[in-house]
Amino acid sequence: MSMKNSLATLIVPVCFFIASCQNTLRVGRRVVAPVATPRPAAPVGPQRDTAVTIDFDVGEAIRTPKSVLILAIGHAEGTINLNGSPTQAYYGHGDSGRRNIGLFSCIACGERSAEEADQYYLDAKIKPLRARFVDSARGALLPANHPMLAGAFFTLLTQSPLAATDRKGFLDRMSTLKAQGISLETLIQLSVDSYRDPDSNAFEDVGRFNNDETLIRADQKRRLVKVEAFLKNAGIDPYPRY
Repeated sequence: MSMKNSLATLIVPVCFFIASCQNTLRVGRRVVAPVATPRPAAPVGPQRDTAVTIDFDVGEAIRTPKSVLILAIGHAEGTINLNGSPTQAYYGHGDSGRRNIGLFSCIACGERSAEEADQYYLDAKIKPLRARFVDSARGALLPANHPMLAGAFFTLLTQSPLAATDRKGFLDRMSTLKAQGISLETLIQLSVDSYRDPDSNAFEDVGRFNNDETLIRADQKRRLVKVEAFLKNAGIDPYPRY
């Protein structure tokens, strides 16, 4: 056998052995499988709460004069009792020398009955602003179906449409709640600030309260506490997690 053939005879089995042992380790004369090194477990961080879906439909809550958010507004106005029944003021009362009627204390409802005034005001003043409120809330990265956020806006809209919707009014200032959170205190502050003049940031045209911040704050607190109480009495969580 030539040297060349001898080397070929040796090389083939050696190569075969090497190829078959690519995944083994050699220790002395023994061939053993490598010991697998266990991977460290991935660190377990704090578990985030599962996203909470707020079970509240603003559209349904303002659909009719008997809907929960509308009655809550009436409770803030003093025209609806906590149980949803009308107070004596619902059927007509004087305020600033003008006739107020219905659950919204409507002063522009002419000779309409209380029930007619409710439907008129709801269709003309409340429902048309729903889409704008929803868009503004979403733009501020807030849940548009939050019961107390919606309650605060529509209550202020009933009391002062300009404070609710004008430049630097409630809708424009809602973005402050992103960092602060939605609570009774922050909604009171937002409602109070909504009365500020958009240029001077002072209270300049709130004649009913003599431009007195203390009086404005007391009135907004009284109203929002009543909205909160009505929602709770109706079995609705005023401040759901979001």
